[in-house]
Amino acid sequence: MTALANRTWTILGEEFEYDELKDIANHGADTGVHGFTYSSDLHDMYEEYTDVIDDHINELGYTMAEVFEERGFDTLQQYKEWACWVYLESMALVITDY
Repeated sequence: MTALANRTWTILGEEFEYDELKDIANHGADTGVHGFTYSSDLHDMYEEYTDVIDDHINELGYTMAEVFEERGFDTLQQYKEWACWVYLESMALVITDY
């Protein structure tokens, strides 16, 4: 645990410490996480990391069409925000082993 506590991880261009990732794993990313809060930042992040995010979303068993239908999204921006949060949350779960 000490080795993990003294380490940082870069996820979609943002640096996170272990305790931050534990909080994200427990509470989610849509509640306000640095770099993952503002729609404009999430739009830019999605645009920069589209392939990485979409590949991961597909590996989790989601398609964009299914997400739109299940979540009731009306805009592509809603999907982009959700996709960035899901990516961060799933990485936090893997790193913290929750």
